[in-house]
Amino acid sequence: MTQGATAQVVVSPYQLDIPTTDIASFVLSSGTASSRIQPQYFDATNPSKCFSLEQAETYVKQLAHGLRKILNPGDKVLLYSGNRLLFPVLLWGTVAAGCVFTAASPSASQNELEYQLRDSEASVLITEPENVSTSLKAAAAVGMLADRVFLFADPGEDLSRYRTLRTRSWLTIWSPVEEVGTWSWTKLRTLEEVKSTTAVINYSICATRTTGIPKGVELSHYNLVANSTQLVHKRSIVGAGASALAKKSRLDSSGERWLAPLPMYHAYGQTYYCMNAARIGAKVFIMPKFEVDEFLLYLDIYRITFMTAVPVVLNMLAKQQHPQKYNLNAIESVVTGSAPLNPEMGTLIERMYLKPGVTIKQGLGMTECTCSVAGFGPDEESDHKSVGWLNANCRARVVPIEDRDFSSSGPPGVFIGELWFSGPNVMKGYYKKAKETSGAIVHEQGHRWLRTGDVGYIDEKGHIYIVDRLKELIKVKGLQVAPAELELALLTHPDVADAAVVGAKINNEEYPRAFVVRKTDGKVKEEELKDLIKSRFALHKHLTGGVYFVDTIPRTGSGKVIRRALPNPGPVVRPTKL
Repeated sequence: MTQGATAQVVVSPYQLDIPTTDIASFVLSSGTASSRIQPQYFDATNPSKCFSLEQAETYVKQLAHGLRKILNPGDKVLLYSGNRLLFPVLLWGTVAAGCVFTAASPSASQNELEYQLRDSEASVLITEPENVSTSLKAAAAVGMLADRVFLFADPGEDLSRYRTLRTRSWLTIWSPVEEVGTWSWTKLRTLEEVKSTTAVINYSICATRTTGIPKGVELSHYNLVANSTQLVHKRSIVGAGASALAKKSRLDSSGERWLAPLPMYHAYGQTYYCMNAARIGAKVFIMPKFEVDEFLLYLDIYRITFMTAVPVVLNMLAKQQHPQKYNLNAIESVVTGSAPLNPEMGTLIERMYLKPGVTIKQGLGMTECTCSVAGFGPDEESDHKSVGWLNANCRARVVPIEDRDFSSSGPPGVFIGELWFSGPNVMKGYYKKAKETSGAIVHEQGHRWLRTGDVGYIDEKGHIYIVDRLKELIKVKGLQVAPAELELALLTHPDVADAAVVGAKINNEEYPRAFVVRKTDGKVKEEELKDLIKSRFALHKHLTGGVYFVDTIPRTGSGKVIRRALPNPGPVVRPTKL
């Protein structure tokens, strides 16, 4: 670790060889001859529906071969759907065809879908049956022919009610099995090929110093293979204590079982469920739709060993009336990311659901870093405040920010600034947005740095702490206010189900304003929440902008607050329900 007058630099303690290969080869070469024939991916609602990696390889060949008949290398395939059993096959098959995979949230509006179709220049749209009407309208609006819109259906699924729309199943793209017996996709074998060939475009609104319009994060085969290699390596670090060795023995004998509740249209779900799980050999139970009761039930009945979550999900778990109904003793590790975790919330979840010794670990990820840039090993201790240490082959810079004083946002003497990251998992850039890319990527000191917009610090152990995001910070009479810390405090109230804090303009000054979702039976009032904040924070952090009760907080699929989508009640401060 070094620190000079201008920046602090931290380098990961690990360096790994990143395989020079394409995604399909990387994933489908996983496992052993015996493990590859065992079912590995399951529909959580009906586990008799499943497939093995050996079956997946045939499916990937069928899809890739079929796509090559109608598309050219580099063409984009856009998926507009929630999780389904064959989601990984669609991703792997698209990139095996030499095409580029991109996905939209199933809750996206017609206008949002039109934007992504245009921006990504998609040639094919695959949609879940429930969204077929919206998909056809969006396709027509951008000039895509209706015969390029396909239904994302399971084999044997009844699609009779959609026949009047004359929309075919995506399975009609697949080539017959007999055509692909000896065929294989074009392998990428050189470093130049894997770095230059785009595999996935994921959309992000969280980058620093750019507009709030979603941008296509262009990820190469190298980016995804590198990030998966980094994460699998970190999970392989086993502690030396008796409990760590006992846990390893249990997992070696029983195998890992993962639940996939998070959306796979997002980088988090793609990287963990479509990449890491295959490499590790974990069985994955895919949830088509998230419901908190089903989530807990599946964790129990499938004896899940590894739980992936985001703070909004953990907050739901904390509000459950009878947690003792569920036996989650099979869980050996829990990872959360995408938004800050309240330390009190982490401790509460551990006490309510997890066996002694299992703690919730935060990680740091961005779509622009493929998925993850920092986290903890499964056996490490965490204070629920840090987001971990750098993944292998990564380095970080803490860069001072002009005219900003963050001295009150961390321990005395720590160097707080904007976090920059460099590593093989940092994106190629924003798709066809050179200006935005140049605003986010900086070439300095022989490295290619991503300016994250995250404000934080790194301690003497190399542990990273996030204070907040630059473009979300509220400035009250020259003093910084981090919305995240106020949100975390509001969530400690037993009547609060969700909360978001923004800056409100009042008489040309900015003040914190809270939007709050009450629990179903919650009766908390504005003054009570204002008093809660007053009891914990300095005057400039008080909710002078008011507290507004809403039905829901708009969030991305990974749990981040979409602040621009919050209501605008105007400059008048009053406790009126919106």
